[in-house]
Amino acid sequence: MDLDSTPKRLSCSECGETIADTGYLPAAEGETGYEPRPDAAVCDACGFNEIGMQGCAPELDDVAESGAADVLLYVRRTDDGLEVLSSKA
Repeated sequence: MDLDSTPKRLSCSECGETIADTGYLPAAEGETGYEPRPDAAVCDACGFNEIGMQGCAPELDDVAESGAADVLLYVRRTDDGLEVLSSKA
């Protein structure tokens, strides 16, 4: 999976911490890949504990208002940008 425009810096919209390793990133699915919405990114801790249900990945509607083509991406930061580990519609 590809991201159309990889954000240079991600901060958690819940706690404000920088997402340095993994987290959740809402995105809209386009024809060439995903268009990320970095303003609604959520870190691993907030995604699992505050928004999710004790260890379950959060629902997309819990993170951001979603549209028909929106997905929630679980991403890992690498030297080359963000790698999509999984997605949830």
